[in-house]
Amino acid sequence: MSVDEEISSFLEQHPDLEIVEVLIADMNGIFRGKQMPASGLKKLAKNGVPFPITVPFLTTNGASADSILEEYGSDPDRICMPVAGSLKLVPWTERKTAQVLVTMQDSDGTPFFMDPRAVLGRVLEKFTKDGLRPVVALEYEFFLFEAGSIPPVPVSPPNGMAAASGANCYNMDVFSDFETLMREIEDACIAQGLDVIGLVCEYGNGQFEVNLQHTDDVERACDDALALKRVVKSVALKHGLLASFMAKPVYDEVGNGLHAHVSILDEDGLNIFGKEDGGETTLQNAIGGLIKTMPGATAFFAPNANSFRRFDPEWFAPVVPNWGENNRRLSVRLPLSNAKNRRFEHRVCGADVCPHLVVAAILAGAHYGLTHESDPGPELGEFDAVEFDNVLPPRWRIALDRLDVSKVMRSYLGDDFVDLYLQVRRAEEEECHRQISQWDYEQYLRVI
Repeated sequence: MSVDEEISSFLEQHPDLEIVEVLIADMNGIFRGKQMPASGLKKLAKNGVPFPITVPFLTTNGASADSILEEYGSDPDRICMPVAGSLKLVPWTERKTAQVLVTMQDSDGTPFFMDPRAVLGRVLEKFTKDGLRPVVALEYEFFLFEAGSIPPVPVSPPNGMAAASGANCYNMDVFSDFETLMREIEDACIAQGLDVIGLVCEYGNGQFEVNLQHTDDVERACDDALALKRVVKSVALKHGLLASFMAKPVYDEVGNGLHAHVSILDEDGLNIFGKEDGGETTLQNAIGGLIKTMPGATAFFAPNANSFRRFDPEWFAPVVPNWGENNRRLSVRLPLSNAKNRRFEHRVCGADVCPHLVVAAILAGAHYGLTHESDPGPELGEFDAVEFDNVLPPRWRIALDRLDVSKVMRSYLGDDFVDLYLQVRRAEEEECHRQISQWDYEQYLRVI
């Protein structure tokens, strides 16, 4: 079904539709967008909708970085076209509303090089040329906080029960405290076609994890990941709560991660990691590429200043490029599996990332490892501790410098994308560095 037919069918099914929210993903993993009346949908299908060219590479707080103003300060528009299959109802609004995702085109009609979907598409083309098809599943962790609290205050059970402080990982009683909210999140996901396969209490106080199903439609998996974040935040807000995917929102708590499970299918639909003849070697080659490229890709796995506060081994965040079977201390974990679902789990990213860019970076590393038969180094066992040598870039500026010299990331993602991404991120890093924090005042104002 064409996008035009899809929209016509949707309008026939929902003649009382009032509003359409048009959404585009930016490099921060944030939906930017605009609202239009439902009557504009058919025109959108035919002509697209204009957005300023800088929208995909705004800073996290939605500004244009000063460093790009000389080249992009005039901010011309580019046409954005709807993504097939993305038109969904928005079940948490008062007026009947739908949302549709769009992707930006350049002036010649080709995908715009800074659109995160286009970056991911360039990497997926490498697999297609080799007759391979990645399969991806994403898992998000998030905290629920009392709305308006700064610093954030973990949510109290809405059923009036006393809060269960401390780690309540997989505690079903605590999960039941939030049953109404969780059910509404599940219902909203069903309404939007998001294939959620699990919701659990996580380790932090007021922290939860939500898992999406594996799919070989990798672009849609990343679209759905952002849509899932929007569902969680919107439903929580409806209940007077703040759902935060910030990487490290609380000083003395665990952070929020995004875990990516990846397998790869051949032209016959068989998992290349699960084959009796050479499957384990193929898996190790892919992991070898991940290990080699991980330092250069850290700027995508940890995209802002707060991201690096999560990189604390005392709170289970992987900080060393390593791998092994069934060990959650590791950056690349091999979960319990059989030949059909043999896969790796990439555990480095915070939940604050752009899923399209991190999946692009992960797949780039895996593809590089497959084509270069990369050696991942020694495997760690499921109970082995980690030696904290050769750690990932521990600070933002170091990570950006490592990306700058990463030939692999530049080759797969594109020099033009990497250069502009670095311009924006370096401007943010410099602005962050110039800030005078409350901590500075507490440490230095009186005594120095």
